[in-house]
This record gives sequence, C-alpha cells and structure tokens, in this order.
Amino acid sequence: MFLTQLVVYYVFFNIIQCQNWRERRPTARVQQGVLEGSKIITDAGKIVNAFIGIPFASPPVGDLRFTPPQKHPDWNETRQATTFGPHCPQLPLKPGVNDQEDCLYLNIWAPENAGLYAPLPVVVFFEGKNFYQSSEVPISGQDFAAEGLVVVTMNYRLNVFGFFCLGISEARGNLGMLDQYFGLLWIRENINKFGGDPEKITLYGHQSGAASVTLHMVSPRTAGFFQRVIISSGSAVAFWQHQNDPIVASKQIVRMLGCDAYTVNPVKCLRSKKVEHILQALGEYSESFTWNDKFLPVVDTFLPETNRYLPLDPTNALKDGTYLQVPILTGISKPIADEQFMQWLELASQGYPQLLQYVEKAKIPEIVRLYKLNTSNKDQIYDLIKWKYFSANQGDVRILYDELKDLEFQSKIEAPHFLQLSYLISSYVQPIYVYYMDDIGFVLNTTDSTITTDLLLLFGPILLKQAPRRRFNTNERNLSRQIKQLWTNFVIFGNPTPNNQAKSWRKYTAGDFYIENFGPVVSYINEENKKRVQRVTFWNQLIPKFANVKNSLSNNIPKELQTSPDPAAGFRHAMYTLVALVIALLALLLICIVLLKKRSKERESHLHMGY
Repeated sequence: MFLTQLVVYYVFFNIIQCQNWRERRPTARVQQGVLEGSKIITDAGKIVNAFIGIPFASPPVGDLRFTPPQKHPDWNETRQATTFGPHCPQLPLKPGVNDQEDCLYLNIWAPENAGLYAPLPVVVFFEGKNFYQSSEVPISGQDFAAEGLVVVTMNYRLNVFGFFCLGISEARGNLGMLDQYFGLLWIRENINKFGGDPEKITLYGHQSGAASVTLHMVSPRTAGFFQRVIISSGSAVAFWQHQNDPIVASKQIVRMLGCDAYTVNPVKCLRSKKVEHILQALGEYSESFTWNDKFLPVVDTFLPETNRYLPLDPTNALKDGTYLQVPILTGISKPIADEQFMQWLELASQGYPQLLQYVEKAKIPEIVRLYKLNTSNKDQIYDLIKWKYFSANQGDVRILYDELKDLEFQSKIEAPHFLQLSYLISSYVQPIYVYYMDDIGFVLNTTDSTITTDLLLLFGPILLKQAPRRRFNTNERNLSRQIKQLWTNFVIFGNPTPNNQAKSWRKYTAGDFYIENFGPVVSYINEENKKRVQRVTFWNQLIPKFANVKNSLSNNIPKELQTSPDPAAGFRHAMYTLVALVIALLALLLICIVLLKKRSKERESHLHMGY
C-alpha cells in the first residue's frame, strides 16, 4: 500500500514538475544582465522562445542625438523581454508611436531546444522603406525560427535622425548604418546565449534593409560578421542612391528649423528641437517639388580613415570586386500592400481624370526627380514615360491603376535590382542565386508601408494574421513550406538546393542568367523575361542616355544662336534643336534595338532567363 502511494506520488510530482517546466518562461544572461522572454506555440505546433524588445544601445536622446550608438547601461534586476520597442521617429507622425527616440531594440526568436546539441545558424533581418520609415506591423520571426534557425530583427534610426550629415565629425551621417553595425556587435557577443552560432550568420534585408546588407558587404567595418546574405527587393546602386547628397538635404532642414544662424554648432541647436518639430520639417521638405536629395547613406571619406563606415562608393566597389564576397540569394517580389495603394484607389474612385492628373503632375515628376534627370528636356522624358506605361489604357481607370503600380515597381525595384546584379556578376566568384516572386493572389486590407509575397510566405502565417487577420489556405501553406525550406537550405549550406535534387536551382552567372520563378506557368515565364529585358533596358540605359545626349546637344549650341535677337537666328536655333533631337532619338532607338536583340539571343537557350 505504501509502495503504491509512493509510486502515485512520484508520478504526480513529475507531472506537476513537467507542467511547471512547460510554463516556465525562458531566461538568458547577456552582457547587460538577465532577460526573461516567453514561449510561443506556432501554428505548426512547434515551441519557440521569444525575447522581444532587448535594448542593444543607449537611447539616442539629448546629447546622444546625431551621435554614433553607445553601449546600453547594465541592469540589475531581471528585465522582461516580452514587448516590442517603439518605432524610431518617422512619418506619418503618430504621437506616442512614431516619435520616440528611445527605439534601439532588437528581438530574438529561437527554437525551444536551440543550442542543446549544437548552436544554430542565425538570420539577422533588416527592413525599412527608403531609409525613411519602418513597417507598421512588426515583423515576427517565430515561424521562420521554427525551421531550426535563430532569427533576429532590429530597429535602426531613419530619415533625419539616422542620416543627418554635414560632412563633419559632429554630423557624420550613416548613423542608421552604425546602429545596425552596433547591433551586429551585440549579436556576435551574445547570440550564443540564445542557442545561436556567431560564426554562422546570414544578413537578410528587405527594400532599404536590402540596400543596408549590400553596404555591409562593402564596408570594412562588418567584414567577418556574416557568412551569407539575402537581398530582397532593394539595391545599393540605384541612381538616386548613387548620386544623392544628404549634406544638401541636411542643410535644408537646418535652415527650416532656424538653426542656420548657429554656424558654429547647428547640431546643438537641432538637439534642442522637439522630435515632432523635426518630423514636421522633414514632411515639408519631402512634400515640396524642389527637393533633389534625400537622407540616405553617404560615402564618408571626409572622416579620419579609422572612423569611416563607408569609405568606398558602392557602385565602384561592386564593379571592381573590392568588397566581402559571400554566397548571395537575391530577388524581387511585387508589393501586395503599400501605403500608396489606398491613396491611388481613392483617386481612382473619383474617376479616370483624377488618377491621370496624379500620374502626370505628381508620380512621373517624382520618378524623374528621383532618377536625377535634371535635364533641359524633362517634358520629352515625361512624354516618353507616359507613352511607355500609359498609352494602352484607353480611358479605363482600372487599367490605369495597374499601370501605375507597374511604373512604381519597375522603376524603383526591378530596374535597380538588375543593375546591381549586372555589377555583381562582373566581379563575383561566390555563388549568386536569383528569384522572382509574382503576386500569387494575396489580397490584403492594410495600409502598412510595404508587404510583399516573399515576406508573407517566409514570416507567415503569423505575419499574415497580423496584417489582414486571416490564415493561409492550403496552396499558400504548401508554397510557404517550400520557400522556407529553400531559404533555410541557403542559410545553412549557402545553396537553396544542396542535395542535387531533381530540380536544381542554378547559379546566376554571366553565361546563364537563371532566375527561379515562383508563381506563373512556364510559358508565361519566357514571355515575361523578354519583357523584363525591355523594361530594365528602358530605365537603366535608354532614359539616362536620352537625358545625357540631349544635354550634350543643348550645351553645344553656339551662344550667338541662343541669345541673338535675329528672328532668322531663332529659327535656325529651333531647327538645329529639332534636327538634333530627331538624330538623338534615332540613335538611341538603334542602340535600344541592338541591345534588345543581343540580349534576347543570349537568353533564348534558357528556360528561366532574365536580366
């Protein structure tokens, strides 16, 4: 009897202990102190430990505004890591949400048994749009971590707060990039406490996060901090990035805030301003039709050599191969939710003329300004873009809306992506894997900054439930599993299909422009790739050459023809300009045709070609 009671007691005690163990919250000791996280059960039934809202740097407030990140002070008691940190200051201004400078936090998700047998590979994810704003919906890494990875996301300073630059040490710029670098230092020193391997780190970036990852490849600061990169829908060599001057933008903000009188120390004046006042000035600057420069990363050769983050121009570095070469997985995915889409739909609901007016008066001028096409023939460039994208809608507002989305995606995402690829393959020795992910039918009712198909499939189903509050259907779930497996393979092996499977993902090389397509059928892929060649050539070669040729012709017109009051001279000037323009257009058309034919022949032998 006694023995039976002892057995029952033993079993009951172990059940209670097991239950307590299950409910016990995970803890981790980092350099600053002890963290207490939480357990999450994913839709697949896997348990993931989550540590959310970990401060990796001191709050950049007061005298630390516009300075590089500093070490966060230690804490004595156990710190609860269960809530996301606030967004870094950005527009649109939402008091209490987007105006808090104490925003340098990171988040970690790890499988429950991470590090039990061996440390797991680590994925560090950066997001953002134009280095201007971050996603409204925090990207949760729990579902991706359930694949056997440790996933980290982090905030970094944006817009004025992250990239204010006057070309001096006191206003050095690149603070958002230094935030990321400082976060990587923290990860390198602490990730083993969460079961991660500091020697197996993959940097994964989306949009401006993708540009950030490329810049980390170029910067000598981060050499050796990562072993793979994933670059999604972003480029560090876009025309507006390469030709941008944040010093011009910064001086404008200084003037708008009344700090230009403080010639000795305008930064001190800016530190006295409230966050909302700086954001209001940023809004006025961004919405004006006179801006030409943005708050973006800058080549900082004006600093002492030992203090530089980006001493090399990214375009030249990629062309010359003077950067850290690691395996690359890169691609683009059409946005299925964007903050602009709701605005466009509202204009479309008012009728075709309203949306067309927006296209002609706002969107096309914005893109021409973004591409730095400061030429004397802007009207002709406007007409060329309008003819290319908006000549087939026949007054149908629905078609016009789709054409507007195509213009936005192809000019800002697709063309810069393939421009960067062309530079990479000219000097790259490590493998490059390229993908294109089409819209597979997601319909999202959200005004989030940008959500793309690949983000939903990789970070879902939790991201899908957060944004439109619905679950994957069967086909979406199956595709999500496939994508996660390919991406996980790349993180672990540097190859999405490492086992020479029946369908191998070939490398992208100068002799084989292979693109792994997700979504459409094969017959559609071949036709789409031919069109892609034309689109990329239009933006990366035809438009810039048209602007440059016309500028050269205009500059070579004799002054006496330009200024003479003689009517005959004016007529000759007009005829000269007209003939020169016709010759330039014919020459550019010939160049375009030759390039298209050449590249089409190169790709005819490949099933999934693209450039």
